[in-house]
Amino acid sequence: MDSTATELTLEDIIRIFKKRVGIFLLTVSIAIVATLLYLFLATPIYEANVTIKINPSYESNVAALFTGTQIYTGRPDISTEIEIIKSRTVVERAVEIVGFHEFVRHSKREIDKDQLVQAIIKGWVKVAPVKDTRIVRLSVQHPDPNLATKLANAIATAYNDRLKELSQTEYTLRRTFIEQQLPKVEERLVQEQEKLRQFKEKNQIFVLSEQAKSVLSMLSNYDSEYNKLNLELQEVSMKIKILRDTLSKVDQKIISSEVITSNPVIEQLRAKLVNLQVELSGLLQTYPESDKRVVALRSQIAETELLMKKEVEKVVSSQTQVINPMYTQTLAELMDNEGRYQILQARLNAVNQLRKTYQQRVQTLPRIEQELVELERNLAVHSQIYTTLLQKFEESRIAEAGIAGNSQIVDSAIVPKTPVKPNKRLTLAIGGALGVFVGILLVFLIEYLDKTLKGEEEIKRILGNQIPILGRIPKHELESEGVEELVVLNSPTSPISEGFKLACTNIQFSKDVAPKILVITSPGPKEGKTFTAVNIGASFAQSGFKTALVDLDMRKPRLEKALGLDARKKLGLTNYLLQGSPLEEITVKFSNNLDVIPVGPLPPNPTVLFTSSKFIDLMKSLSERYDKVVIDLPPILAAADALVVGKYTDGIVLITRAGMTSRDSLKIAFENIKVSGNTLLGILINGIDKISSSYYYYYYYYYSEDGKRVRKREKRKAKEKKPPLMLKRR
Repeated sequence: MDSTATELTLEDIIRIFKKRVGIFLLTVSIAIVATLLYLFLATPIYEANVTIKINPSYESNVAALFTGTQIYTGRPDISTEIEIIKSRTVVERAVEIVGFHEFVRHSKREIDKDQLVQAIIKGWVKVAPVKDTRIVRLSVQHPDPNLATKLANAIATAYNDRLKELSQTEYTLRRTFIEQQLPKVEERLVQEQEKLRQFKEKNQIFVLSEQAKSVLSMLSNYDSEYNKLNLELQEVSMKIKILRDTLSKVDQKIISSEVITSNPVIEQLRAKLVNLQVELSGLLQTYPESDKRVVALRSQIAETELLMKKEVEKVVSSQTQVINPMYTQTLAELMDNEGRYQILQARLNAVNQLRKTYQQRVQTLPRIEQELVELERNLAVHSQIYTTLLQKFEESRIAEAGIAGNSQIVDSAIVPKTPVKPNKRLTLAIGGALGVFVGILLVFLIEYLDKTLKGEEEIKRILGNQIPILGRIPKHELESEGVEELVVLNSPTSPISEGFKLACTNIQFSKDVAPKILVITSPGPKEGKTFTAVNIGASFAQSGFKTALVDLDMRKPRLEKALGLDARKKLGLTNYLLQGSPLEEITVKFSNNLDVIPVGPLPPNPTVLFTSSKFIDLMKSLSERYDKVVIDLPPILAAADALVVGKYTDGIVLITRAGMTSRDSLKIAFENIKVSGNTLLGILINGIDKISSSYYYYYYYYYSEDGKRVRKREKRKAKEKKPPLMLKRR
């Protein structure tokens, strides 16, 4: 068989859809109705939108005036701002602005604040940037349009407040720290002033020697530098603590400052930096800043500081992972401050070494001068610290007040009038498209699962082109069993009668010598073999052949009922074969040229009768008496009777029914006929329609008088189904 024989052609696809068009339309209708029902029952969702412009954040002009520079504190990445807008802190603050009770009132179930915040972040809020701009669009969706509007505006407000807080953090930390230190330093300063006054009055010494003044001057300078570095180191340390607290909320492992400090490479770099700072201090006492040795040493110090910063970044980033833009930015700030902390610590150690050197020189002075130098030194140190703290406090306070948020609300949210979900047109289109897709899928699935024969082409693919199609009988519906089945006599001009007449003609020419004794059977039950046998016999009789219609279906005989005979004859072939009744006695004269030989009483083992010598004599006798003998036998798959009797006949006519006979049963029946050595005259297709064989169907119905009546009846039924026109009332 040709390998391309099973390929699906366009004609096959059209045939499949014609056959299953009802299922397809039903599926599409169900999908559309379900979509309409969903649109009717679905809760409408409204969307409120806020447009926000993101600007780079700088200190205000007032802060820049006091700090001496305009510090950039903004985040240039829009994705960072989106993360801040959707952050838990911002959403919690927005819920507080709207009022938690508002959400509880609109909720269908009990919720707590944490669940509400998570629901807002994951489902209600969407933030999207506008391409090639610094504008983001904040959208909030909710069944209540008023609540959606309130929440959208509240999130925009909370976001701007949060930005201001983030920008103020550095100055707030500095101001708080200085504010805590000022009272302590002031108290120490007063104490040192009192000590110096009492010492001078007691010892009557008010002026230091030149040597003592020189030592005191250098010590005061180094003390001032030491205290300045120490203050800066404490500020950086506090900032590092805040940054670590922020990062710890992300559940990430952050390396500690102690691990960084104890790192061997960082320790080595810090020691080198201390030595370089001490060496620089010695050079500056002898040479000016422009000296090449001072310039070279400062360059070496800068390189060492850069190496230390890179090493700190390497150590910190080795145990952390980038999660989101906010996390990355905070981590970068932490690494920068950790590097700065190590550099300040190295400078502090260097200054401390220099202080110790001059403290040793103080020991060479007279005891009275030593004590006076120490008191003068302490007073100068605390005075310098107090002055510096006051200056830093004012700078931090003004800078903190001058920081502004870096966003502007371009368009506030307004109460939406129409819902965004469900989109009725789009949803209906999707539902219809889905219905079409599922309908097509269902049609092909049912077709695939349907193992019955669909038409003539499928029979040819199974059996090959060598087996002829003897006839095609149009599909018919009988009002009752009995004489109605004898269509050839009752409706001689009907399409069905024409089909049987054409089948008889084809049977006549199926062999070189016209067959005389025919077996009519089928692969399985309910495929119309008895109906075919009756009408084939009647057609031969109408054509002038003396015909015998023999019922050899000794399993479920139905030939007598099909002919409309009153009751089963008590005498039949069983009496002839078992009791020797004369053939004339069991033969029924049905009509001109048509005799019927009923089966009679059903025997217990029919196959044994068909192999007896009496049966062989019967076949010979019938062949001598009649021109045509049509034998109705059980289906091949139900019993072997047709194969046994077929040996004594001129051939078998196999009846199939479109939509009833399965492919496997036809194939098995055909193989049984071949193996048994019987002659298969051809296939007669019963029950063809527009789908199984459109050409022959239209041929029969459009070229017969009965077909015209059928068409008129169909048109009349179609008109009756149309709904009556409704007249509009004026």
